[in-house]
Amino acid sequence: MQVIKTWFEDKLLTCTKHPITTFSIPSYDGEFGLFAPQGNMWKQLGYFGMLQILIQCAFAAIIYSFIIKKRGTTGAYLLGWGVIIPASCILPFYLLEFLDIRNKCLKLVGGQFASVVVFRCIEAMYDTSPSPAVEASISNYIAYYSSMVPCVWDSKTNGRKRINVIELLSAFLRLFLQFHVYSLLLSFMLHHDFKPLTNDFVNQDQFNINIDLFKPQHLVNGYLTVVIIYFHLAFGFGLSGFAVQAQGYSTVNIFRNPLFACHTPTEFWTERWNTTIHQMLKYGVFLPIKKLKLANPAISILVTFIVSGLYHDYSWANIFYYQAHYYDDNGCNSCHVPTYGRVTTFFLFTGLIMLLERPVTKLPFVQFLSQNLPLFVKSTLIVLIHAPFVHLYYGDWIQGGFFNDSTPLFWHIKTL
Repeated sequence: MQVIKTWFEDKLLTCTKHPITTFSIPSYDGEFGLFAPQGNMWKQLGYFGMLQILIQCAFAAIIYSFIIKKRGTTGAYLLGWGVIIPASCILPFYLLEFLDIRNKCLKLVGGQFASVVVFRCIEAMYDTSPSPAVEASISNYIAYYSSMVPCVWDSKTNGRKRINVIELLSAFLRLFLQFHVYSLLLSFMLHHDFKPLTNDFVNQDQFNINIDLFKPQHLVNGYLTVVIIYFHLAFGFGLSGFAVQAQGYSTVNIFRNPLFACHTPTEFWTERWNTTIHQMLKYGVFLPIKKLKLANPAISILVTFIVSGLYHDYSWANIFYYQAHYYDDNGCNSCHVPTYGRVTTFFLFTGLIMLLERPVTKLPFVQFLSQNLPLFVKSTLIVLIHAPFVHLYYGDWIQGGFFNDSTPLFWHIKTL
């Protein structure tokens, strides 16, 4: 285990690189430097990813043997709810402590196996897996757990669908484009402290429910931050999926042009934005509730969004987990402590938007807009509906330095 700890000796908290070139930008004061990605950050990301895949597969073998094979028994439920789910939620914090991982971007990855194991364990207990092929054999089930991005399963062969060369090349080019667009956007937003339009009305890391949320500056800054979060998540999940695609297997489309191709908020959240998390919530929360007939569909949707918020709050707990050495007699003065419940509030808000979608779309004015506006304009308006409250999602990432910690993965430009 000590060998594993040596993989993470570089804490990646400060950029010690020299710029590969310097230059000036018209209309901006000062000199800028172009910094290349840090290879050590990429190596640690790979090491941490492989370590988590091994843990996920170990959980998969246990769940297959003692829950799926004994589904419906008291022992299966006790093992799932009483052991597997609590253990998978606690283990990431022990791993972060043991490896002393301090970079917040890597910490986000640290909670990956918990989300995979928790939701898929619930699937296993309540028989709501996405395909019978997943549970056809223990090898299939372990393969199902080997990636956060789900594979496409073929019910005829009871195996994973193969990917062709064209699809693999397309996935690589998409990642290549996302890498460079995100690098440029990240440099721009960090330079402006995520406020290209001056906005001192809203505190990023607090609850703010007032008229200032609807000021144009806040809406524009919020929209731009949604764009950068989209590219961050699309690249991150795309990279995870590409690792599976490179082995020859097809994966689900993760982001399906949510910013410019949505007709409704429901389509945005259920079909286009982060289908990986959507599938986990669908098969691990919504369908089990529906199967148990605990609530009507509207309440089930609302509960699913609440669970989504709690899941994201848990992910924030991983990102902003500080090891014991951060604390002294006065506590941790340098630690950013997120306000838990803000992300859950945001997802509760999005759930309410979806519930109100049907009556609102019947209004004549809304029908007129829907029929006459170009699709990209409708999509932009859908994103802007969320913009007043989206800082409840991203505010802690900004204030807590998450985006700063992600810069070693990408090329970036900053003031010298």
